Amino acid sequence: MKKECKFKSTVAETLLIPLYMRAKESRRGPEAILCDREAERLVASIDYDFSRLDGASMSAIGCVVRSHYFDQAVWRFIMARKHPVAVNVGCGLDTRYQRLAQPDRAIFYEMDLPEVIDLRRELLPEPDGDRYIAGSLLETGWLDDLKSKHPDSNFIFVIEGVLMYFREGQVKELLRNLANRFGGGEVWFDVCGPMLARSKRIKPDSLRGHAARIRSGMYDGYQVEDWEPRLSLIEQGIYQKYFPKRWGAGGRLLGLFPGLSRKFSSMLGYRILR
Repeated sequence: MKKECKFKSTVAETLLIPLYMRAKESRRGPEAILCDREAERLVASIDYDFSRLDGASMSAIGCVVRSHYFDQAVWRFIMARKHPVAVNVGCGLDTRYQRLAQPDRAIFYEMDLPEVIDLRRELLPEPDGDRYIAGSLLETGWLDDLKSKHPDSNFIFVIEGVLMYFREGQVKELLRNLANRFGGGEVWFDVCGPMLARSKRIKPDSLRGHAARIRSGMYDGYQVEDWEPRLSLIEQGIYQKYFPKRWGAGGRLLGLFPGLSRKFSSMLGYRILR
């Protein structure tokens, strides 16, 4: 019997969007940007009308490019560092641990709201090398617990498809909390641009008709360095620069103008200075 998913949090429901997009992409076979058999299995096990997302063509490619981009960031980190710990903040039903398949090289953590972690434990039981944390990203107890458990480790945090639903002050607070505790590590996340954040009518195509709201946006990745000097920009990734043939003519054209593209969305990585 398929699992019916009902969420108390409007934002929590959005976890089904990247899950479905990864499953669709994985079914493309050898030409797929990423292979995610677990996403395929999870989608097949959930009672939800995913067909409403089939027309969201820009989100379809955007979600898988983003997952691939952050997969590569985590891969580089765990290959280059001693005692790496990879923390997936706002994990939803993400399956990076399964995609990277490196249980002997790093410890992984998945963190999300209690209702999401309960669902995750039911549909994707906790592996030995991938530990689950129920909580809020605005709390600090789980951060202190991680630091206490792994005092000599190097941490990379990925916050994927999450921060645009939080206000700018909350984003600053989270980044400050990470900088206070995890010097020498990295943090990677995606943002919507100010154009989407300021508009009540313009939304990513996967959110049209959905109650979730974009509450913050950023154009220039160096802005974070002004917020928190201990964060140093590694790069600001433009979506359309990756797998350009998959974006269609309009997407490829947008990719020729990075400044314009950043007004809609981008992907960011930072070193946490000691």
